[in-house]
Amino acid sequence: MTTSAHAQSNEAAQKEDGEVVVTGSRIAHPDLEQASPVAIVSAQDFALSGQVNVENVLKDLPQLVPSLGASSNNPGGGVATADLRGLGASRTLVLVNGRRYVSYDSSQIVDLNTIPAGLIDRVDIVTGGRSAVYGSDAVAGVINFLMKQDFSGVQANAGYRVTGAGDGGTFNTNVLLGTDFGDGRGNITLYGDYSERKGILQSQRDYSRQAYVDDGNGSLIAGGSGTIPSTRFAIGGVNRKFGSDGSHSAYNSATDAYNYAPYNYLQVPQKRALLSAQAHYEFDEHFNLYGEAQFINNRVDNQLAPTPFTGTALIDVDSSFLSASSRALLAARDTDGDGYASVGIYRRLSEVGVRISKNDNTAYRGVLGVNGGIGGDWKYDAYYSYARTRSVETQIGNVSRSRVLQALHTVYDSTGNLVCSDSSNGCVPLNIFGAGNISSAAAAFITIPVRNVSTIEEQVASASITNSNLFDLGAGPAGLALGVEYRSEYGSYNPDTALSSGDVVGFNAGQGLSGGYNVKETYAELDVPLLADRPFFHRLSVNGAYRYSYYSTSTKSVNTFSGGLVWSPIADISLRGQFAGAVRAPTVANLYSGQSEGYPSATDPCTQAAAVTNAALNAHCVATGVPADLIGTAYNGGSTQIQTYSGGNANLHEETSNTLTLGAVFQPSFLRRFSLTVDYYKMRIDDYISTAGTTNIIRACYGDAANGWTPYDASYCSLLPRNANSYAIEGVSNLLANTGGLKTRGIDFEARYSVPLGFGAFGASDSTLSFRFSGTRLIAFDFNPVAAIPDLQLNCAGKFGLNCGNPYSKLRISSRITWNSGPMTLSVLHRYLAPVRDDDDATDYAVERIGAYHYFDLTASFDVAKRFTWSVGMNNLFNRQPPVLGTNQEQANTYPSTYDPYGRTFFSSVSLKF
Repeated sequence: MTTSAHAQSNEAAQKEDGEVVVTGSRIAHPDLEQASPVAIVSAQDFALSGQVNVENVLKDLPQLVPSLGASSNNPGGGVATADLRGLGASRTLVLVNGRRYVSYDSSQIVDLNTIPAGLIDRVDIVTGGRSAVYGSDAVAGVINFLMKQDFSGVQANAGYRVTGAGDGGTFNTNVLLGTDFGDGRGNITLYGDYSERKGILQSQRDYSRQAYVDDGNGSLIAGGSGTIPSTRFAIGGVNRKFGSDGSHSAYNSATDAYNYAPYNYLQVPQKRALLSAQAHYEFDEHFNLYGEAQFINNRVDNQLAPTPFTGTALIDVDSSFLSASSRALLAARDTDGDGYASVGIYRRLSEVGVRISKNDNTAYRGVLGVNGGIGGDWKYDAYYSYARTRSVETQIGNVSRSRVLQALHTVYDSTGNLVCSDSSNGCVPLNIFGAGNISSAAAAFITIPVRNVSTIEEQVASASITNSNLFDLGAGPAGLALGVEYRSEYGSYNPDTALSSGDVVGFNAGQGLSGGYNVKETYAELDVPLLADRPFFHRLSVNGAYRYSYYSTSTKSVNTFSGGLVWSPIADISLRGQFAGAVRAPTVANLYSGQSEGYPSATDPCTQAAAVTNAALNAHCVATGVPADLIGTAYNGGSTQIQTYSGGNANLHEETSNTLTLGAVFQPSFLRRFSLTVDYYKMRIDDYISTAGTTNIIRACYGDAANGWTPYDASYCSLLPRNANSYAIEGVSNLLANTGGLKTRGIDFEARYSVPLGFGAFGASDSTLSFRFSGTRLIAFDFNPVAAIPDLQLNCAGKFGLNCGNPYSKLRISSRITWNSGPMTLSVLHRYLAPVRDDDDATDYAVERIGAYHYFDLTASFDVAKRFTWSVGMNNLFNRQPPVLGTNQEQANTYPSTYDPYGRTFFSSVSLKF
């Protein structure tokens, strides 16, 4: 799939006046060989993949760790992001034609769905810190999408893919129009694209239709949520449930937990329309006017099980909805004699219906610029770009907390009918005492519509001058680039009034956001060939870059730099190295986001058997409010998710990183068409911006098995409040902070070889067989989530789980074999993920290890006629199913971002050119 950047790859690159413009440098080069490794994905690779969306092609690259995509239902929002090295999508800078693209929200991350896939000529992926060249965000590296230029003619494409189960159909069609004008001095290219993807529910796959949890004895059992349709209620830490007649019985988490899985999407449905235009006109060699414009509308639905209502309510102890035994039970809790009992309730509001989030995202982007020659070898380029995304989210299935509590507070009127104690707003008594008992009128009263609007605006003004022939020391021309740039970011999030007030229950509540910043920058880059064509110095060149940035936020002044060297002792071998210092300033969302509610997977240690046997843990559980007789029991109803509040932090300062890369390029003259690249990387990020995570806050408070359940820092216990009736942890405070930092290192490698064959097919006398083998060996990935606790280290290389998240396989390989003869191309892609182990040594899960995974894709392409091409193929040829896990999963009982959740998929596409 990828092409390493070296001299033999020149046909893949964009050329200007015989020189090559390659991502990773603003200086045009006579070849692609530079100090930092560059991988290239061509337009043919996209065509052979049979994929409609960009993220489905890039996620197979060994350098990328899966991020949000089509299987991301909760969280998700219908976006697809790129994550180099697993450092987070916010640390991967995505460019289009070397310029910043439109972000999808105030996190300032590009949604790959908004990039016109049919217009892509190639994609350059540069790993390692590139902040000195491209500015903030390029900590992990840069992904640069280069669009087709000077297209002339008409090209129409259409494709369809469907799973082997016959569901999840995805249709795409696009048209590309281009023409030259002004005697070839100008060109205009227009592109239109429409895609529609059908949803797949978790109920449509055997492995995901039932939520699984660990039974504590090494097996998986049916699990789910302790918030159930018949209502679980807690009094004094004792859990009971209601029957349909208002009676009560003991609650058993093993048999009574609610299965929420069938309602969730495994593939979120999507409709996307995209229009793009490019134009340029050269008035003379000194003045070339160019412009770009994009319009994107992306609509995606997310769906969850009906709303879980949890909290403390005052229940009428004499309600006619209750049986006599239940009235007696509650009456005993009426300590002040007012006729009401305070009860912790956990009710799944199935009568209201499923929760649906409809996301309608509209993005605009425009670029206007000029470039040309100044004189001699000096050139200039200046442009202004504006990008804006407006997202409207409509939520269905939410309820009003205040109205639920109002409808539960009942009295008898003068005629003996049960009514709300406050009926001024049309309140209808709410019968939550048994499944199916809520009337349609009561459901309508508590239901509340929600509409949230968010925007992100970015403006960039940039100007640079370059000279690719500044001077020559006898080894080739030196190059220089100088530039200035101004960028402003402004974001807002205006949640529905009810949502921001905290009154909404259903989708996660959140506060608003409004804020922005600007940054002024100046930079310089220099590339100097020192020696050439000498003994042991076939080539020696050095490069360096520096950028000064001034932020309007507390980040203020920052400096970034890079320096590299390429040495070829002989023509066949090149050795390269680079050291770079990069920064990432806090984004608008990092700084200004209000608190939002979430339910991450986490375990309360006081419910575990260790809390009974370990004296230190037992004592600490008692000290934090858990009654001694409940320790080691499922007093939290067996729930595997904990309510958590996360949000921004205006006191954040920038991250800083240092990256070292050392590599070699081997192109033997005795073996034509063969190349091998090997690159070692080592990266350190200080003041890494992240939340500690609910699981790590719990570890900080209670300790873990590794340290004998001794608290790392007991002050973190204040972030773990407990419910007064159930004693479950609720409302964890998990705000962003500059953490202790992250370190990672590994080795990238790629080999390529092509062999001409003396036979062919379909009338051709010969053919070509090509091989490409690329991979990443992850040596270490260490994260310290809490800066104040240096001993709290997460070692994620070769791990997965509740601490590390998605699997960090120690070895990821992607290889392709392609045979081309005349009008036919056959290609097989192999993807390999090494085994991984769970990251929590203190807990024995049913699945402690996920074995190695092999995926195979097969594609055949036929040039049926001179202007007509037909492609057909299969992804996941052998129908490999994802691993099935329990408590230590991401969602859908697996890690659907990493492992294919759909099974074998068939695709077909046609392309017509004229």
